Amino acid sequence: PVTVLVKDSLHPVQLNTVFVCHNSYFIEAENITQIFWNVTVEAFVQNGTVSKKESRCPADTPTSAPTVSPTIANVTTASTTTLSPAPTTAPKPVENPDTGNYSLKSGNKTCFLATVGLQLNVSQDKPLLININPKTTIADGACGNTTATLKLNDGNSTLIGFTFAV
Repeated sequence: PVTVLVKDSLHPVQLNTVFVCHNSYFIEAENITQIFWNVTVEAFVQNGTVSKKESRCPADTPTSAPTVSPTIANVTTASTTTLSPAPTTAPKPVENPDTGNYSLKSGNKTCFLATVGLQLNVSQDKPLLININPKTTIADGACGNTTATLKLNDGNSTLIGFTFAV
């Protein structure tokens, strides 16, 4: 078993707001890279349905360069430069994991909703790439007043737990 505790550096998602990320979203810690694909998560669901308010991951946020008209002051001439190699980044997934729908109930009310494809890249003795298969994965967990915990077990001993806190 590999146990890694990660506190994601992403800004907190407000209550009654769904976190959405359509692009690959990487969380790295120690020798584990978690790759999320096509994510929709809302912890502490207020009315049993996904909120209309969204918080997007940085990869889904469009960026645009400012438009500057050429003037004498900002016209540049070409020059020759030597470029350093680009820094290495987390490995791209071999294939996107299948997306699964997971939910938790507290009594008869839904308290947690997630739609996510999840891939684990473990680099311990030798690199290991695991796509969590939603067809064979069992979701379990609990919702409290200030925390919600989702545990996923794919039937092959792969267990990953997520804890969300207010």
